[in-house]
Amino acid sequence: MTAALLGFNAAAAAFTCVGGLLPLTPGALSPRLLWRLFSLRSGVLLAIAFVEVLPEAWSLSPSGAGWGAALAFGLLYAMGTLAMSDACPEFLEDCSMHLLSASALGALFIHSFIDGLNLTAAFAAGGLAGGAVGTALALHKLLDGFTLTSLLSKSGYARTPALAALAGVAAATPLGSAAAAAGLSQLSPGAAAAGLGFAGGSFVYIAATDVLTRLHRSEDRASLAFFGAGLALVALLRGGA
Repeated sequence: MTAALLGFNAAAAAFTCVGGLLPLTPGALSPRLLWRLFSLRSGVLLAIAFVEVLPEAWSLSPSGAGWGAALAFGLLYAMGTLAMSDACPEFLEDCSMHLLSASALGALFIHSFIDGLNLTAAFAAGGLAGGAVGTALALHKLLDGFTLTSLLSKSGYARTPALAALAGVAAATPLGSAAAAAGLSQLSPGAAAAGLGFAGGSFVYIAATDVLTRLHRSEDRASLAFFGAGLALVALLRGGA
C-alpha cells in the first residue's frame, strides 16, 4: 500500500469521526449545504468513473469491466432495498422505510468496506484517479459521520453505543482498502478489470442516486453549479488530457 493510499485511508477514517461529532454543534451543516456537497462529490465521481476507471478496466477486459460494473449496480441496489446502506440520503429524506437496526448498521459497515475496496481500485487506475476519488471519499466520510450520528441520536441510541458504531463504520474503509491492496496484485487481467469495473459502477451508481432523485423534489440551481464544479475539478487535474 502506497503512502498516498495510506494517507487517504487515514483521512477517510478521521473525517468519519470528525463528521460524527458535528451534530454536537447545532446548525453545523444544513440540509441544503449537504445536498450541494453531494452534488460536488457526484461530479467528481462521475468524471473519474467515465474518464479514468472504466476506460482502464475496459482496456484489460471489456466483458470483465462490464460484469464488474453490473455487479456493483446489483449489489448496491439490493443493499439499498433490504437495509439502510447509506446514511446520508436516509437522513436528508427523513426516510421511515429503513430502520437503524443492527442489520442496517451491518449494511452501513459493508458499504464503508466497499468504499475502501473502490479506493484501492481507483489508485490501481492511476494516481490522478486515486487522488480525486480519495478527496471525494474524504468529503463523503465527513457527511457520512454527521448523518450517521444524527440518525443514531434520532433513533434513541445512547452516546457510547453511537460512538462505538461510528468507530466501527470508520474502521471499515481502511479494512476494505487493505483487503483490496493485498489481492489486486495477484489478479489476472480479467479479474482486475472486474474489480475496476466494480469500482467504476459503484461511482456511477452512488453519484446518480445522489443527484437524480433530488431533481423531482426541489429546485436548487446551486447544486447544479456544485456538480459542474466537480466535473471541472477533474478536468483541471487531468490538464485536458
